[in-house]
Amino acid sequence: MTDTYRRTVAAGALVAWPVLLFAAFLTSPPGEEHDPAVFAAMPGQVQVSGLLFLYATLAMIPAFFGLAALLYPRSPRLANTGLTLGLFGAAAACTLFTTDFYDLALAQTVPAETAVRVTAAANELPGFLFGMLFPGFLTHVGTLVLIVGLAVGKVVPWWVPLAVVAGIAVPFVVAGSSPAVQSIGALLELAALGWTARELLRTPTREPA
Repeated sequence: MTDTYRRTVAAGALVAWPVLLFAAFLTSPPGEEHDPAVFAAMPGQVQVSGLLFLYATLAMIPAFFGLAALLYPRSPRLANTGLTLGLFGAAAACTLFTTDFYDLALAQTVPAETAVRVTAAANELPGFLFGMLFPGFLTHVGTLVLIVGLAVGKVVPWWVPLAVVAGIAVPFVVAGSSPAVQSIGALLELAALGWTARELLRTPTREPA
């Protein structure tokens, strides 16, 4: 497997990640909670959005390898740290999007009050909270470790990590707003990660150890 091939795949993933995330937010059902009535009214949209979120998370995996390879010659330890955190977070986050399908099935098969109670009970289970939900946020930590490291190493300009931070923050800040508003964060990440993908394509990389 050539360096050019690896860089091309990783650069493509860096672009696909925010593009898929944008589409996932844009197609997601409105509201902060998995309202059974909303889910039951738009089953197709729920499934499309859930799959797009999953595929966006899967795209993070080769993207993390690309970011780490770009950083590795300047800071091997930081590159490996960011890669480890990012990969573990992506693996955990992939499990979270199955809940959309279970919530949809509940909305379609049991009374709304029962669906809400079951979802609330599942969300409070320690295994879910500490084994899946919280570790999933390590995707953000790993991304920031790598992208800030690249800015410190002058591989990318400082607006790139700032745009990534803003892109991560937007869905949380505007939670409850329309899906179109929430999707703006992904466009900020697209600008930043697209720039980084260009640098990755132009720079021969060294495989992280």
